[in-house]
Amino acid sequence: MPEIQARKIRMTLRRTTHLHETTVSFDDRKINYAEGPDGGPPLLFIHGISGRWQDWGSVVDDFADEWHVYAVDLRGHGKSSWVENGYHWRKYALDQVAFVEGVIRKPAVVVGHSLGGVTALGLTSERPDLVRAVVYEDPPLFVHQRWEGNEFRNSFTATLEVLDTGPDFETLVAHVKESNPILEDDRCRDRAEKLIAMDPDVFRSTLSGRSRSNWRVEDLLQSARSPGLLLQAEPSLGAALFDDEAAKAMDLLPDAEYEKWDDSGHGMHSSFPDRFSERVQRFFKPYRNGRS
Repeated sequence: MPEIQARKIRMTLRRTTHLHETTVSFDDRKINYAEGPDGGPPLLFIHGISGRWQDWGSVVDDFADEWHVYAVDLRGHGKSSWVENGYHWRKYALDQVAFVEGVIRKPAVVVGHSLGGVTALGLTSERPDLVRAVVYEDPPLFVHQRWEGNEFRNSFTATLEVLDTGPDFETLVAHVKESNPILEDDRCRDRAEKLIAMDPDVFRSTLSGRSRSNWRVEDLLQSARSPGLLLQAEPSLGAALFDDEAAKAMDLLPDAEYEKWDDSGHGMHSSFPDRFSERVQRFFKPYRNGRS
């Protein structure tokens, strides 16, 4: 049985939700997460690269009335453990296998954004019995096939160069602001806080290709038997998934719905929280009511 240490926090969003922020130990690493309220079927949120569980703050209250929400910090992110040479996409997924088995202890519905969507794919491919249904929010499924000159690659490279200097917080805030001049000051500071908490090797593994070595996305898509909803953002606004890639994924996924938002960039749930919550709730409704 995993070792769990809990502390209660107060999370202020559009309404006020009380969650328990908790750390669970699995072998050589600890995974930090938040959960609550008690009751309802389990729903697991998985954030994207350089994020943390709080990234779901714009939508989590919309689910709290009817679901038992879990939101994790991926390894190397937030308050979870940094793991030397440990940032392979399959290892992120295996952490979630252990988390569902050891903490949730029953099959869950899953929402994953970006790297979290890739992780959700790995989870349901490894253990479809643990995933009742899954939402893939603009996952970078085939980004390795167009890595040269990719805007994510350029951004990660620039940020890693700053992180490797051991910057203080204000220096990192200034870098975020320079990289994203239209970003509001409070969001720049939030972004800098997440970067300070992240192991720089997360970016290093991504940039070098170590994170996706022997990761055969086509095989994983075909093995993802849990019902899915693939949400794609608009490529001209910074999507991680292009139109031809989304079509390819839908050809391979055994059981999935698809929707593209032409007016949204990569962060669909943060840009359009009400629309996101409504669409995901509609997709998950059969699983909330226990009919599937």
